[in-house]
Amino acid sequence: MSEISSLEKYRDALEYCIRCGFCKANCPSFGQIGWDSATARGRMTFIKAVLNGDIKIEEEMAKRLFTCTTCGDCEQRCPPGVKTVEIIEAAREEFAKRGLSPEKHKKLVERMRAEHNPYGEKNVAKNKFRRLPENADILYFIGCTAAFRSPDTVIATMDILDAAGVKYRVLGEDEWCCGSVLRRTGFIDEAERLKEHNIQAFKGNGIKTIVTSCAGCYRTLKKEYHMEGIEVLHITEFVDRLIQEGKLQVKKSREKITYHDPCHLGKHMGIYDAPRRVLKRLATLVEMEHCRENSMCCGAGGGVKAAYGEIAIGIGAKRMAEAKASGAQKVVTPCPFCKTNLSDSSDCIPVVDFAEYVASKIKKKTR
Repeated sequence: MSEISSLEKYRDALEYCIRCGFCKANCPSFGQIGWDSATARGRMTFIKAVLNGDIKIEEEMAKRLFTCTTCGDCEQRCPPGVKTVEIIEAAREEFAKRGLSPEKHKKLVERMRAEHNPYGEKNVAKNKFRRLPENADILYFIGCTAAFRSPDTVIATMDILDAAGVKYRVLGEDEWCCGSVLRRTGFIDEAERLKEHNIQAFKGNGIKTIVTSCAGCYRTLKKEYHMEGIEVLHITEFVDRLIQEGKLQVKKSREKITYHDPCHLGKHMGIYDAPRRVLKRLATLVEMEHCRENSMCCGAGGGVKAAYGEIAIGIGAKRMAEAKASGAQKVVTPCPFCKTNLSDSSDCIPVVDFAEYVASKIKKKTR
């Protein structure tokens, strides 16, 4: 019997994938590593071999499996529609169960258990953003990366909501990590523990709408939490709505900017138009060569930045070179994790969070 019989349901999809290779040229990890084993087809070949009992699950395979950013570009290009990201994440779960995950991913789990966030920071520090007004049924879910690595994103988002007269809550330490990074890296049981806590916190606070400024949180809350009666919006969608409803007044500058599509928001959730509608009201928007469905990954996702930082930086540097080539003065992105990795990868062009850019263009109310 196969070591990973739980993946038997993917057998036909594996066959389709390994006989193709159409997506190879655009795979970010292949572009950095250069081996076929770092493509969707290569990874599917390994998985099929284990499924057939031809080879055993071993640590050397882990690097091939865990260097995938799970960007989803292969799925965008796949003629038969193979769900490669779903298969890779399912295989990662099997590796995690056997203790064969990268050591740095195991550290993430330890930090989550201790402080409910992947950085190991004291979660109580989120209380500096806490806001619990009565009768507010909108929640701003700040996310761990914004809270602990990009607090200006949190402040800017709250400035936007305040300027629009939105009555909202921020849970502070009662907000635990959404669990996105755990789901991407195979620790599903740990992710479910975080999910159960958060859902109880949402229900206990009477939340009907959740707004988040993190693309990874958005995807996880919207696709993985399965919450009836709670609307989940990314800040790009919410700002677009506020402007169209006349609740948020913004001004336009002569700046030339370009936009980086986070994979979580674009390829995985199909959000392309809302951020662009907003940014076109604020500046001159120029597109990079690869944009929207064809956008390049920042390099950080899928646990790659955590475990294989040099690969994440290499992928990010290519994206930054493309941003510079667009002729823009700044890169705007609505994901603090993308912002972090792009900024870490190169300083050839400034990277600004979407919420921070919008907040800088709010019209001052006059009496």
